[in-house]
Amino acid sequence: MAGKGNRKTPYLFIAPFLVMFAAFKLYPMVYGFAVSFLDRNSTKKLTSTAFAGLKNYTNVLASESFWQSLGRSFVFAFVYTVTVMVLGFIFAVLFNTPFKGRKAVRTMFYMPYVTNIIAVGIVFKYLLNPTKGPVNAIFRLFGAEGPKWLSSPVMALPTAAVIGAWLALAFNIITVLAALQEIPNELYEVAELEGATFSQRIRHIILPMLVPALFMLLTITVINSFKSYTTIVALTGGGPGTSTRTLSYQIYEDAFTYMKFSIASAEGVLMTLVIIVVNAILGRVRKVWEEK
Repeated sequence: MAGKGNRKTPYLFIAPFLVMFAAFKLYPMVYGFAVSFLDRNSTKKLTSTAFAGLKNYTNVLASESFWQSLGRSFVFAFVYTVTVMVLGFIFAVLFNTPFKGRKAVRTMFYMPYVTNIIAVGIVFKYLLNPTKGPVNAIFRLFGAEGPKWLSSPVMALPTAAVIGAWLALAFNIITVLAALQEIPNELYEVAELEGATFSQRIRHIILPMLVPALFMLLTITVINSFKSYTTIVALTGGGPGTSTRTLSYQIYEDAFTYMKFSIASAEGVLMTLVIIVVNAILGRVRKVWEEK
């Protein structure tokens, strides 16, 4: 009897996770996928909703706003991903080198990751205010007019992406730093004996050893870049105009502002497919990289 009880113990430990996952992840995904095939683009009850087949998908794919929002999502994702991956690697390498005050600097970089995004949005909207903000005040000291960071249709989206990257930077730094500390010291000693420069050590030791961690981070970062809703709401609210209306923001707006639940669900499914395709391409790139 005791043996049977011991075999059940692991399942008891994972049961809370499975229940929470089913209630808050699996059920919404299945429900959203099912609704995308229904004609539920109003506040009418689900019981009075008719089956629509692929109508919602054809309407979304024929919509100009969908493609524009998707294009903005790709711009946001590119700026966000490049910023997070490059700065995450650079700061991780720097933090892996002992220097005075390293713990304090690390803490400073980790704090944004646990900071409320709406609060961050309020602070940055003040800092980047084109007329009253301290950032543009520095430009005026040198006789220049600072950019309209969040109020320009051209600048708003990349600015929001960089701020979003700053918020997410700590996770990449921690992960890369952990991977750096797993590199055997013997490799650095051999490189030093061979007279390798710092750039050569990065190219021939650090980067090859970090490939698994970097590609894992790249996958996570790309996924997070498309889920840009909170950052956009906190900084621009989709404006000015529609210049920062990414696909994730449009999905929320279609669902909860215009009550187009089926349209929003179809957009969500299509966005998921886009993310899957992008990550499949990244997986192929990783495979080719590792075969070289």
